[in-house]
Amino acid sequence: MTAITPDYYKNFKCTANKCKHNCCIGWEIDIDDQTFEKYNNLKGDFANRFKKDIVFDNTPHFKLTTDERCPFLNENGLCDIITNLGEDMLCQICSDHPRFRNYYDGFTEIGLGLACEAAAEIILTKKEKSKINLPQEFLQLPILALRERIFNLLQDRNLPVCERVNNVLNVVGATLPDVDWYNAFANLEKMDGKWDEYLLRIKNGIDKVPVDAALDTAYEQLLVYLIFRHFSDCQYDGKLKERVLYAVLIYKTIKTMNVSNTIEELLDIARVYSCEIEYSDENIDAILMQLN
Repeated sequence: MTAITPDYYKNFKCTANKCKHNCCIGWEIDIDDQTFEKYNNLKGDFANRFKKDIVFDNTPHFKLTTDERCPFLNENGLCDIITNLGEDMLCQICSDHPRFRNYYDGFTEIGLGLACEAAAEIILTKKEKSKINLPQEFLQLPILALRERIFNLLQDRNLPVCERVNNVLNVVGATLPDVDWYNAFANLEKMDGKWDEYLLRIKNGIDKVPVDAALDTAYEQLLVYLIFRHFSDCQYDGKLKERVLYAVLIYKTIKTMNVSNTIEELLDIARVYSCEIEYSDENIDAILMQLN
């Protein structure tokens, strides 16, 4: 099956022990069947570590330490599985992160997620317009033709980002509903106290920020990322308008949270947002319900 990626995709490289927010901390790490079989076939001392540090239930997963670290994340911030056995012995979720996949008939799109600080920096600090390397024949699909039109509107640099967003909403005939978004987000499942701190910044609404074009390119990249990652599922659930509104909602929420209006704070808010929301189908569905 053909794999389609954004033009920045190959720029990603894991920063390993230089990462400030290690993806091996705070997440339950499930082990896929194929990798689980590899672990079961191991012999020797390292095989005993697997038996000790894996929870054997319906979905096998690594047994996190008391401080929620993967048991194979060593004190130097490196993975003992990689250093002892090689990257081929990583389970799929570890090998894939921070990648996500969107499936179409005949091809798959693969992107990088904002939950990884290295990926977030690649995406949000990119100065050139982002492109999805999609062959022309696929643009004949109505959903992708519309998405391409949305991309073009969002990347019209003759206009401020706020006007580009309005143009996108006009194209799909959608309006962001008047909802108490602070409480809507606060009632979702949470995993990081820092998200609570950021949420306090939207307690008075998400339309109170002054117009400032200093980070327009970064917010353009954020919007393009959100459409790329979340729009495709409307082919399955029919929620086309809701998924466009989702991108607009997250853009406005993050922009309001970024009170310092700096790229450094934007990168951190985007990372925390992604960890809190994008990796929970329940949270995504709850927001889409509010956007009906």
